[in-house]
Amino acid sequence: MKYLFLITVLFFSCKSKQEKPINSNEKQYVENIAEVEISNQKIEQFIGDKMEAMNIPGLSMAIINKGKIVYHITKGYANIEDNKEVNQQTLFEGASISKSMFAYLAMQLVDEAKMELDRPLHQYIGQPFPGLDKTNEAYKEITARMVLSHSTGFPNWRGNSELRTQFKPGTKFGYSGEGYQYLVYAVQSILDTDYRGLESYFKEKIAIPLKMKNTTYIPNSQTLKNKASAYKNETLIPKQENPQEFNAAAGIHSEAISYSKWLINLMNKNGLTKESYHELFADQIATPKKDWFNKVGITNWTLGFAKHKFDFLDRPIYGHIGNNEGFTSLFLMDLSKKWGIVIFTNADQADDFGFELFKYLNNENYEI
Repeated sequence: MKYLFLITVLFFSCKSKQEKPINSNEKQYVENIAEVEISNQKIEQFIGDKMEAMNIPGLSMAIINKGKIVYHITKGYANIEDNKEVNQQTLFEGASISKSMFAYLAMQLVDEAKMELDRPLHQYIGQPFPGLDKTNEAYKEITARMVLSHSTGFPNWRGNSELRTQFKPGTKFGYSGEGYQYLVYAVQSILDTDYRGLESYFKEKIAIPLKMKNTTYIPNSQTLKNKASAYKNETLIPKQENPQEFNAAAGIHSEAISYSKWLINLMNKNGLTKESYHELFADQIATPKKDWFNKVGITNWTLGFAKHKFDFLDRPIYGHIGNNEGFTSLFLMDLSKKWGIVIFTNADQADDFGFELFKYLNNENYEI
């Protein structure tokens, strides 16, 4: 192995001890994308009102201005039943925002000449991908570029069925977590390692250099100790055993400060060659007009990122949504302004919270 393993009564009845925001510029406001000042007090009021209205137990959130974290808040409960508050060590499942960071890791492999974006992945894989229907030979066309832009033809998840392509790879958009796991299998073959070794490689290339001690793809005992409980419709979801795999599609565990460090790294164009950075954010495939992604303003997919067009902004916004059962996450960023927001919650399907907050911050015509 090349890489070894490295080291709802209580809801809002009292204020969280960690609720006071971190404001690194010592000002009582943040700037939106247009550089308009918005007071911390107004932001906190909006957050509190929306959390209560949407039954969101707990939250970790950060805002980035000009490449620096200028606002951070933890609020609410990691576990309602135990009266355990969210704090700066509380971790959340990031769900699909895992994909963007893995795309960045994949591009580092491209820079190291260990992988080619347009070479069929089956050529890297020594052992058959588990559950793949090998009579469906279209899979042999699938490349890393297709995986990262959601154009493999694979379904999002296969369920109990064999994995087959649903359309010719590379011809259209089709969101797929299975595609990312297929790429994981190829990367493990390239690195001659297993899921533990890939976690170590992730830490070596991203987490350790960026001091992201609170970010991991494979939870350990400490991660699970600090992990928020999951809630759906105000009901606690029983804890589930974490599978022993590197889940690039949905497995990341993190919190707002830690994840923001990587977003700032992206804004500063660090860690990749100029060519790979350009590839990462270049349009790859358009979302269909009738697709849910297009309806919420996602016009194109890049390599691991959704490209948003908001009618109140004249610039593209890049980001990703994440939904696991009992957890919702979101990040959005303006690369040219080095402006960003990242949100983690332990509420199921709470996408509207993040988008409403983004609109509140950046749409002067927003009505509460």
